[in-house]
Amino acid sequence: MADVILTGASRGIGHALALALAERRGDRLVLVARDRARLDALVTAVERKGGSAIAVPGDLSSLAEARALGQRLAEVVTPGATLIHNAGLWPTKRVLTPEGLETAFVVNHLAPLVMQRALLDAERLRRVMVVSAGLILKGHFDAARTPTGEDFSGIRTYCTTKLCFALAMRDIAAANPAIDVVILHPGVVRTDLGARTGPVGWLLSLVKRGWEAPEVCAARLARILSRERWSPAGEARWLIEEDEQSWPAVAENETTRRSVRETTARLLASA
Repeated sequence: MADVILTGASRGIGHALALALAERRGDRLVLVARDRARLDALVTAVERKGGSAIAVPGDLSSLAEARALGQRLAEVVTPGATLIHNAGLWPTKRVLTPEGLETAFVVNHLAPLVMQRALLDAERLRRVMVVSAGLILKGHFDAARTPTGEDFSGIRTYCTTKLCFALAMRDIAAANPAIDVVILHPGVVRTDLGARTGPVGWLLSLVKRGWEAPEVCAARLARILSRERWSPAGEARWLIEEDEQSWPAVAENETTRRSVRETTARLLASA
């Protein structure tokens, strides 16, 4: 039985994907989210569909919590696991973590790397899927300002933090050629991500009615998970939904890639 670790499992795409994967025999779902009650209910739902699942509660809003989560996961999963990075945050205001870093920069970028490190060190992973965003093409990383959110924007911060993680995972793929890595835009999906209050929130809720349901996206991701191979050894391919695309220009910019790499290494040196 192969383990499939799914972060952000309690809501939206993650919740729908867990239910879609419940019908795949031979896999055990390792469901990760902050809300233990919602995770336990999801485990029950997966088992009712004939699947196998366990709940591993964890919080990616601080590096210390992410490190502890990674250690717990390394203890419960077996070699050959698939990790699906699905958890994410679209912030509406600048909030700092206990480490003094902007929260989305931690949740969308640094914390997943910290959590994943224990799994890499324990040689538990065979494949890694990153549920990213097509909006990475709008990202703009500023090494002096982005980590602490001094350049915070209700839109740009999400784009930039997703870009940072995509670039970091390309480096992870290069450093770990035995691990199959794919990074993808899952589609324009009707979830609570980026929800707003007031008139803007009301307008956004109307727009979202035309977006696809999480279940449609989950079926797409399940098809991608069924592929024998995603990327050549040492590379991470970029997909828009199910189709391979060229990486956006910002993701190929060597200055940006080097800046993200060096800043990330510095911030994680003591994490």
